[in-house]
Amino acid sequence: MKRFRTLLVISFIAAIGLLVSSCWPMLPSISLTIQGSNREPGKPIMVEAMNFRFAPNAAGYIWKLEKELGGGGWQDITAQNLKIMKSTRFKDDTVVVYIPTVPETGRVKITARATGQDDDGALVTVEYSQTVTYNPKTSVLVEVFEKAGTTFGQPSSWFGAFSFSWSNRVPNFVRYKEGFLESAVGLDPYAQRLLFGIDPTSAGAIYNAGEVFFQAWTKLPSNTYTSAQMSTMFNNAPTTGDWAIRIEPTTFSGWRATGWKVKVQNIDRFTDDLWLFRARKSDNRATHLVKINSYYVPGAVEEFVEEDIGTFVSFAFSEGNLLPPGSRLWDENYYFGVIVVQKTAPSSQYNEEDVIFTTLKGSAMVLFPNKSW
Repeated sequence: MKRFRTLLVISFIAAIGLLVSSCWPMLPSISLTIQGSNREPGKPIMVEAMNFRFAPNAAGYIWKLEKELGGGGWQDITAQNLKIMKSTRFKDDTVVVYIPTVPETGRVKITARATGQDDDGALVTVEYSQTVTYNPKTSVLVEVFEKAGTTFGQPSSWFGAFSFSWSNRVPNFVRYKEGFLESAVGLDPYAQRLLFGIDPTSAGAIYNAGEVFFQAWTKLPSNTYTSAQMSTMFNNAPTTGDWAIRIEPTTFSGWRATGWKVKVQNIDRFTDDLWLFRARKSDNRATHLVKINSYYVPGAVEEFVEEDIGTFVSFAFSEGNLLPPGSRLWDENYYFGVIVVQKTAPSSQYNEEDVIFTTLKGSAMVLFPNKSW
């Protein structure tokens, strides 16, 4: 009897579903898949449009990008902040949106429109808008060190599963492999990183089978590694609150930013070090690690727009300044990050003039475009 009643209820629900679907048939529509990472001021996100119950014509998709104004309303910023990336199924169905730097905390509205034939052969124009919220997040430097002849890949799996959309902390993640140098010029990134003056400062300070360092402060050796422990140490890593960093594009080649400006708060460009790493998407290994202090923009010490938090020093560079000809700093296969090392002179209680206190000030990262992450 109980089984009969269950089947009766299921049949009733199915009948109601069929009735509703026949009364309100599915209409032609568009959905957007939007990258969850990089949702911070100045950074790029990938957006892909998907059509349902209609096929766009040869003109493909028309896009519009607007930012929300502080006093209400929306401002069109399509021309400067939205770039057509590629056509996956229909013309211009994938774009890159460069999130504005002002306001610092806000929203952008992305609209996709297309005209074509629906499943019944009728001509239709379909439009869909979606709002994306962005804001600065707390960055945590997560560095993996691998000695020659060893591989410590588990942290990359942790990073690949990280949910950027739901976290106020973001990992600036990179792996250094001893002896690995893509361009075969200068020191390899592993050796260069050991010279920063922040932990680790020598190969002897690294566990032989590989180790993760969080904020150059705490560390997790490979022999005790678990994903849960990785998350705990990431969430508990100490960060400083007296600084900020903003990265924004300045020049483009098609959809891709080729030049960037970095603004750093409360640093001394003469004594502090500003480093940039470039890493591969495939395994997160650093291919380059270069000091970018020399790319300081003269006269660019400024108050950051809409923030009363001190002065910012600006640095501007292009990928041609940092990489061999034909190499890309940022695209679908590479990403980059910035690490700031602060060097503080000793107080008067120290007699030795060459004593310098070196600490990690902070870091930031621009991930590769990925609609699903």
